[in-house]
Amino acid sequence: MGLKMTEPLRELLVAVLMLGLTLGCFLLWRKLQRATAWAWLNPLLMSIASVILFLLLTGISYESYWLGGQVLGALVEPVVVALGYPLYKQRRLFFRHWRALLASSFIAVFLSLTSLTLLARLAGIDNTVLLSLVTLNVTTAVAMETSAAMGGLASLAAICVMIAGFTGVGLGQWALKRSGVSDERAVGIAIGAGSHALGAATLTARSMQSAAWASASLILCALLTALFAPHWVPFLLSL
Repeated sequence: MGLKMTEPLRELLVAVLMLGLTLGCFLLWRKLQRATAWAWLNPLLMSIASVILFLLLTGISYESYWLGGQVLGALVEPVVVALGYPLYKQRRLFFRHWRALLASSFIAVFLSLTSLTLLARLAGIDNTVLLSLVTLNVTTAVAMETSAAMGGLASLAAICVMIAGFTGVGLGQWALKRSGVSDERAVGIAIGAGSHALGAATLTARSMQSAAWASASLILCALLTALFAPHWVPFLLSL
């Protein structure tokens, strides 16, 4: 007589399998990236692509996958908060160089908002899309709220943030290296301003110092964007 699988047991089994799939993909791609030293083999990006491909090929629904994925989803906020640890460890350096950090973050936000707004307007992009696009260089929560406040779509803003984060992580360090930029502070500020929390998390594999500067930069950029974007972007659109 066969053992009949109950619904709770089936859901538990699916959750364990999906959780194992996600972690397995991430560990595999991380090992491959370390072995090849190719920046574009970002473990997070490649894991997402691998899981999506697996679900499409097997016909497993996202709802079934999320039975296990929600375990990792619940850890997102604690992980982001954990980025504050390297920030705390480097606090004396921040106090010593706060002017340079603030100036760099302000310039990054100004150039990002201005260039994205003007280029999108020249390209004839619809204002709703434009207002969802201009906040792509800050962390998701701030981008969604700021874009929505200006009349954009929060969901589209979140997608733009993800694209910017993956692009910055994949190409940012490579571009900085090719440009001869090796100072940990400069690397951290640049990646934090362009790739927000995803970039800061990636830099922990490089050094805690660069991760700390990235954390400080992303916090300041998020704050400055939330303060200035609702006023500066509409002003540019009115010209």
